Amino acid sequence: MSSGSVFSSSGFNNLLQLLFNNATDTRSYTAFAIGTGTTTPVIAGTTLEATITGWAGGTADSKAYSTISFDTVNQQVTLRGFVTAAEATGKTITEYADVNTLATPGIAGHFVATDGPVKTSAIQVTYLTIYGRT
Repeated sequence: MSSGSVFSSSGFNNLLQLLFNNATDTRSYTAFAIGTGTTTPVIAGTTLEATITGWAGGTADSKAYSTISFDTVNQQVTLRGFVTAAEATGKTITEYADVNTLATPGIAGHFVATDGPVKTSAIQVTYLTIYGRT
């Protein structure tokens, strides 16, 4: 019989790497999507309420993170998503999600703010998400 259990630090750090930095696995969360929805996200959600399509060029609904950084001491991953001045112009961006690249993407984190920025060609937006132990 066990007298205790623990999820090791190295195991947790490896899990973060697998979840957020494995470009060869489409289940890994390596991209982000934006939208115009205002409904509160739900745990069972798999899509944005109103995804902005083609905002990152072509027909893509998502874009790779500008940076992914790992802090193995604090066991955190920091994701930075960047929307350039030329992208999503004319849209009020109210929702953001960390997504994988499966044919039907999954969502890691879905965030909604009803007072999101109105994108113009003079505005750039950076999204910062931190996942990890607290």
